[in-house]
This record gives sequence, structure tokens and C-alpha cells, in this order.
Amino acid sequence: MRMQLKNLFTALFLLSVSVSSFAQTNKNSLDDRQEESRKQVKTTTDQSDFKDVEVNFLLNYYNQDGDHSPVTGGRGTEQLDNIAPSFVVHVPMDSLSNLDLNFGIDIYSSASTNNIDYFETHKTSASSSDSRAHINVAYSHNLPKSGNAYSALAGFSKEFDVTSYHLGGSYTINSKDLNRSLTLDGLYMSDSWKLLYPFELRTGTKWLKDDVRTTMKLGLSYSQVFGKRLQALFSAELVSQTGLLSTPFHRVFFDDAFAFADNKSALRSLSHVEMLDDNRLKIPISMRWSYYLNDFMRVKAFYRFYTDNWGITAHTASIELPMMISSSFIVSPFYRYHTQTAADDFFEFGTVSVSNTPQFYTSDHDLSDFNSHKVGLGLQYSPLMGIGNFKSLVRKNRIAQFKSIGLRTAYYKRSDGLHAWLVSLDFGFTF
Repeated sequence: MRMQLKNLFTALFLLSVSVSSFAQTNKNSLDDRQEESRKQVKTTTDQSDFKDVEVNFLLNYYNQDGDHSPVTGGRGTEQLDNIAPSFVVHVPMDSLSNLDLNFGIDIYSSASTNNIDYFETHKTSASSSDSRAHINVAYSHNLPKSGNAYSALAGFSKEFDVTSYHLGGSYTINSKDLNRSLTLDGLYMSDSWKLLYPFELRTGTKWLKDDVRTTMKLGLSYSQVFGKRLQALFSAELVSQTGLLSTPFHRVFFDDAFAFADNKSALRSLSHVEMLDDNRLKIPISMRWSYYLNDFMRVKAFYRFYTDNWGITAHTASIELPMMISSSFIVSPFYRYHTQTAADDFFEFGTVSVSNTPQFYTSDHDLSDFNSHKVGLGLQYSPLMGIGNFKSLVRKNRIAQFKSIGLRTAYYKRSDGLHAWLVSLDFGFTF
């Protein structure tokens, strides 16, 4: 389903920005942060003193299916396939500054969005298959006198009916012992849409007044190292969205269509464009913990509470158990549970009242009452001396290294019948 993929893109992007605004003070993970930040910081222009350029090539595959597509009013196929190759490049500018690039493309086909032209005998929907190109750039800098850090980021993406760009930044205050940090980050995102309505509703009527969606995020996070075993991160965000929050090609069928659920010719004249409030305020609050049980196993736990002014309240909890099978091989089983209430304006197929029609209505099951489970496994192979060496193409007289291979796979199932498989490959290199 097209909108579910867009929601996935947005959720992953906001998550990556939230994490990167915390992590950009140090490229390493929270586990390595304390030791790394204790190293003496010196400004240098000698290329031999620079850290290696890190390049990760990721190949992601996502497949889903279900029978509640909002493109056909909350009933119908949600089948979708998405292949997403991308590159993540970390470039040390000097001992104080880093540049991070993330660019790639999403190539997907969707039986659901092919039904934008559902009532045509020969469907030729331009959105049955599509691609999305994206690039994100982030610059981070450590301040040697104060020990603090700041970052700035920008990005752009383009697909058939949506053009998007974003700007943001963060500032981090570190304690003198480098065991605690406080980060304030902000983001501005603008999405410009081509208003592609269902075929039978392309009558020249301007069903939706806006064609731009604006998102603004303000986040606050606090991290602390509690001794050698326990580390934690708390974060809270305020996300405001305005403008086009409806999806132009989502249909809604009122109660006068319920009796004709299987009669396409009758339904053709009874469809309506989804109507949602053009203002949405989201408040997610989360906690992350990382605890070393022993030299073999670590426990990574996560909990998030979410609420918004559309009536949705959600709880998400996950646990991951990275296990060091050997010095080179890590196995990480994980599980995630999510539950949420329905939005105030969500209606099942054929349940919106014709005689007492509400101002807003949608049959998008992403906004329904459901719970979901995701279970998966991560594998990482990263020998101390790398998997292989070759001559660097970036810096003279340096040896590049094929450093690691990662595999992550998961199965997702939702109580409304939606199910999905996710597979991700990660190849790490240094130059």
C-alpha cells in the first residue's frame, strides 16, 4: 500500500534524524562513546592522522500483503514490494569535524496503488510502480574548549507525486567526565504533492485545498553511562504537521455503499476522497537501555509512549539480545510489540454516515485500533583484521578494508491481517 510505504519512509527518516542528532557528537555507538571521547582531541591538517573514511552499502528488501487498502476504501489488496539500495558514507574532515552522506533509491511496485484507477477496465495507474531517490547530508563538529558539539543536516527526496526536502540541526552539551550528555535537536520538512485523485473523482473539483505538507520537530534527549554495565538514553519530541495530511488517492465509502461492497459498477459513483484534519501534533517519549550481562551477552531494551491530537495513543516495547559467539561473530535476536488506539476519524468500509457526515473521515487502517508483533534476527561478521584488503581508491598509500558483513531479517504481523517480511544486508568498508 502506497501510503503505508510513505509512512514507513517518514517514520524511518524521523527515527534516523532523532538518533543521528544524538550520535553525531561521536560516530561510534553509545557503547564506545565513553572510551572514544576520553582520547585527546587535537586539530590537524595532516591527512595521515585522519581516521578512515567509512562506507556502508545497504540493500533492503520489504514485502507486505493484507486486505485493507485505503486506496479502495479499506478493503482490497495491500500487496507491495520494495527494494532499497543505499550508501552511508562517514568522512572525517579533521579530528574535530565529520561529514556524513546517505543516498540511495527505493524501487517499489504496489498492487494497492495500481487500484487508484480501480474502476477502469484497463488500469494504467502511474503509481503501480515507482521509485524514490533520496540524499541526506550531515555535518558535525566538536568544540574542544567546552567539550560540546553541534551538527547541521539537509536532505532531498523525489518520487512521482512527492518532492521533499528537510533542514535540521542539533547541539549537544557533554559533562566534564563525558558520562552524561544533553542534546537539543530540530527539524523542518516540506513535502510537495501532486494531487492524484481516484480516477472516477477527477472531475475538475479541487477536493483538497492544500498540496504541501509541513513537518516541524523539536527533540530533547539525555544520555548517561551508569558504570561499566548500564547505559541509558531518554528522549522526548514534539512533532507538528500542517497542510496536506490527507492522501489524495485514498477512497472512503459511506454507509450507502455498504450493500454494494462487491458491486464495482455501483461503487463507482459512491466513492469519496479521504478527508483529514490539516493539523496534527505528535508527542513520542522513549527510553533506551543497554546492559552488559557478561562478556557473552548484552540486553538492549526500548519503550516508547506516543500520543497525538487525532486520538491515537500507542505503546511500543522491544528487546534485543546481542550475543558474541566469537570475537568476530555476533548474533542478535529481537522482538518488538506495538499497540495503539484508533484515530477519532477512522471508519471501517461503509460505516461513515451519509445523513450525519462528519467533517473528517478515513478508512486507512494505519490509523485504526491494532496491535502488532515483529520478531527477527541480526547477524554480524566483523573480523579484527577485516574480511579482505585492497588498495584504497580515496587516499594514496593507504590500504582499504572490507570490514564487515551484516544481515538482519524480520517478520511483521498486525492484528488486522497485514503481514510483512524485511531483509537487510550491510557491507562495511574503510578507505
